[in-house]
Amino acid sequence: MINDFAMDPRVTKQLRVIKSLQSRSEDTVQSLYAQAIIEYSLYHFKKERLKKLIDKALYERDEGQFQKWATEYKQWIDSHGEGKTVREDGFELYLTFES
Repeated sequence: MINDFAMDPRVTKQLRVIKSLQSRSEDTVQSLYAQAIIEYSLYHFKKERLKKLIDKALYERDEGQFQKWATEYKQWIDSHGEGKTVREDGFELYLTFES
């Protein structure tokens, strides 16, 4: 899970292109890297947290909690289904998320 974002070749390729373009400052590149790491970390952290809450509800046979967490999980996954774009100094990096 920790390196899921690093394993996505599309993101790696985009980051290489950004870094290779000399017109971009080091600060901009660093900011885009940081934003990407934060976005992927938040996505995977919340996804795993919701899965644990779903498992707990199933273990406790709590249908109400199961429905609540399953709905929130689906909404979280769906909200990232089309990816997300991070921006800095007029430059953009498109992030994709696995479901």
